[in-house]
Amino acid sequence: MLLFYVIFIFGMAVNAAKRIRQMLERKVDPEQVAVLVELAVGLQLGRPFDLRRLCRLDPEYFELGVDLMRDWRFNYHIAARSKLFEDILARDHGLQSRMCHLGSAAAH
Repeated sequence: MLLFYVIFIFGMAVNAAKRIRQMLERKVDPEQVAVLVELAVGLQLGRPFDLRRLCRLDPEYFELGVDLMRDWRFNYHIAARSKLFEDILARDHGLQSRMCHLGSAAAH
């Protein structure tokens, strides 16, 4: 935890999307990370996200969510955000099928 803040303060932190991907890979605190994943999906797809869920997270996860929103707002780290979304899709088959369904509905 202390290392997280030291890295953050000195600006050597990995961007938010990459940190979330690393947490997914390491299976770190799945309940907290699931909220961040849902935030990323909402940002990527332009869907609403209830910010109250973000406010219920532990402080370091909350800050990571804020960092993710900041990156999205200012179009930072686009490649890392794309990779995160690819990883989310690879893990969430339900989201994959919903997106395929949206694509087929748009084709009609």
